[in-house]
Amino acid sequence: MGDLWRELAPAWERGRELLWRSTQGVSEWLVERLDPQPGQTILDLAAGTGETGFLAAARLGEGGRLISSDRSPEMLAAAERVAPLFGLTNVEFRGLDADRIELPDASVDGVVSRFGYVLRGEPPAALAEVHRVLRRDGRFVFAVWAARERNPWMTVPAAVMVERGLLTPQTDSEQRLSARRNPGAIRRLLLASGFRDVEIEELPVAYRFADAEELWFFVSELRGPVALALADLGEEERAAVRAEIERRADRDGHGFALTGVSVNVACRR
Repeated sequence: MGDLWRELAPAWERGRELLWRSTQGVSEWLVERLDPQPGQTILDLAAGTGETGFLAAARLGEGGRLISSDRSPEMLAAAERVAPLFGLTNVEFRGLDADRIELPDASVDGVVSRFGYVLRGEPPAALAEVHRVLRRDGRFVFAVWAARERNPWMTVPAAVMVERGLLTPQTDSEQRLSARRNPGAIRRLLLASGFRDVEIEELPVAYRFADAEELWFFVSELRGPVALALADLGEEERAAVRAEIERRADRDGHGFALTGVSVNVACRR
């Protein structure tokens, strides 16, 4: 996984405006539920290029601190370059693994994670770690994608690749992780990990593309394993994949779209 994000980080930085405009509503929901206050310390786990945490940092004042973290040094470096665009001076950048957060017990007032891997593992190690580093009554807010079949932005490009023998189907463990991304399962996991006051809301998300070129940029540079597999193909095969994805994507008078559902969660320690 680390190698994947190391390779994708440059493209994510180039495409961050496209990603942000399509998913900003998810981040705003999370930050509203987090309700960061001046002087607090907030941890952003798997921050990527950092925008969600930066929304929170703007509310913390000079006496507060955002710890923007990611496993990938390349993603962390990208976030450092993005932070000045938000006019922030209260951000610390740390290389942290959500499964082993190298922070003291009860050291942060809130934790936010948008589309990170906080539900990975049986049981998820990240939930226990977040519970450990949070202070009493501290808030944990996160978003995960709903089950895979509810997210055409995932399934459309991947299905084309799998059907053409260019990508392997999901593993059993990936299918189990997808199946647990629903409100009932998430609530049970959080309660079992010691969290309380659980609020869950599903939000529709749409990645919208002005034209076929923008859709192809999203698929060929930002779509994880799909993008890496495409990089090894010849032009004829790439063109065939592109044409089929364009055929399956939603279309309206403004271009293309690939839709999905985000499961947004807020709770307390």
